[in-house]
Amino acid sequence: MSERRIVDIKVLWTNLYRSVRTFLLTFVKPIESSISYRMVESFIRRRDLVDEIDDDKYHLLLKVNLRNGTLNPNELSYSLIPLTLTYISKVVSKNSEYILGTFLFEGFTKPKLIASAITINKDKKSRNEERYLRPILISLAPDVPDSAIKKHSFKVSKSVYDEVLNYFSTYAPKYFDILNSSELMKPLVVMTIRSGFETLDEIKAVVSDGNEFREIRIPIKSPSWSFNDLPLKLVEDIRTIIVNPSMRDLNFAPKGAFITGPPGVGKSVMAESLASSLGLKIIELRPSLYRSMWYGATEKMLNAIFHQIIKKKSDIALVIDDAEFVSSRKYTTHEAHVSEISTMLYHLQRPDRPFTILTANNPDLIDPALLRPGRIDVSIVLGYPDRVMRRKIIERNISKYNIVVEDSLIDNLVTLSKWFSAAEVDAFIRLAASRGEGKARYEDVEWARKKITVNYSERKSMQEYLKWWSSKTQGIVITYIPNENEIE
Repeated sequence: MSERRIVDIKVLWTNLYRSVRTFLLTFVKPIESSISYRMVESFIRRRDLVDEIDDDKYHLLLKVNLRNGTLNPNELSYSLIPLTLTYISKVVSKNSEYILGTFLFEGFTKPKLIASAITINKDKKSRNEERYLRPILISLAPDVPDSAIKKHSFKVSKSVYDEVLNYFSTYAPKYFDILNSSELMKPLVVMTIRSGFETLDEIKAVVSDGNEFREIRIPIKSPSWSFNDLPLKLVEDIRTIIVNPSMRDLNFAPKGAFITGPPGVGKSVMAESLASSLGLKIIELRPSLYRSMWYGATEKMLNAIFHQIIKKKSDIALVIDDAEFVSSRKYTTHEAHVSEISTMLYHLQRPDRPFTILTANNPDLIDPALLRPGRIDVSIVLGYPDRVMRRKIIERNISKYNIVVEDSLIDNLVTLSKWFSAAEVDAFIRLAASRGEGKARYEDVEWARKKITVNYSERKSMQEYLKWWSSKTQGIVITYIPNENEIE
């Protein structure tokens, strides 16, 4: 056997299991990632079989398929550290006559060792009593079908165990006698890891916090809106400023957009339409997904999420809806929130981030460090829809809900819905159709209008505020703020 270069030999232990030691040998540098913890999670899900450590049987072929299509030995080798320090240490602490040897290798019939972790209870009562080593085999891209795994497993166990003993006798002889004083048994678990095809249905982030593993899954969805659902006054500017440079992959193309306006005017519709025009799917990030009550855990999960998001940056647009929580740090007093905002800003300012879309009702709350060229390049300001846009919304919803409406009544609907938001126009149509049992007659429309309260003066003030904010904000600004005569 030719000698290979060892990256590290070390002893690991935890205060939770003071008598247990793990002897780690690696030929690659372990790198922490979500894949590391996916490995641990896959193993622990079947911990009931590992608990039967004294049952000399071939227990399990655990198959793991990595959807991202990459099998990184560095990331997979790291999984041996949390696995041995938590679950395997716990098992060995209760079964002192057994040693658990976890072996990660490439191939199968001719295994190429990547890393090993041999876990032993050093406080065994009778040192003259023989120990039994139960192998846990983790095969990366095995070269045999699953049906042949059992046939070769004991021979493979002996091969990798002998290789580990050889390196310990040469490079760490003080541990050799401990590891060599055991009888090799049949494998306790055989895990095979193969690459699969990438799918864009979700991202998954996993973090470790002591003995706890936290996992979140964020769905990736296709946009359901397009430029056909936007005011025509906006579409041309957005195509020129954002879409055309991005689709041509020009270096100066904007990396993000901020969409602001009152509730219900169509900010989320605008976000999905923009992503659709760029040929991207959407992932939505909300604080409820990653926030934790434990100190530092929020930032750790946020970092893990962005690590996965950036891997898919060419396929997705990151949407942060109601982004007021990324507020200016001058308004924030709680230390944990300041730390969360700083972490968020760090990732949103990275040059390798995906196209990012933020929406907010109150633009003054957003940290100004974010809204400048080079970060979130373009601000899109949406006001209340004008008569032309309201007619478009009404006609679209009549078709969408299969509502029977006389053509002569549509003008009346447009007039009665002045100063409505897009969401309120939608509710107005549905309310009238509900009373008319699928039809919207004149009396149904009049009845529905009385059920919706709109403060015209308040909305006029909001429209003026948006004009003022647009005039003072830095960077590129695209506005859709109709004048009063266009709305009424």
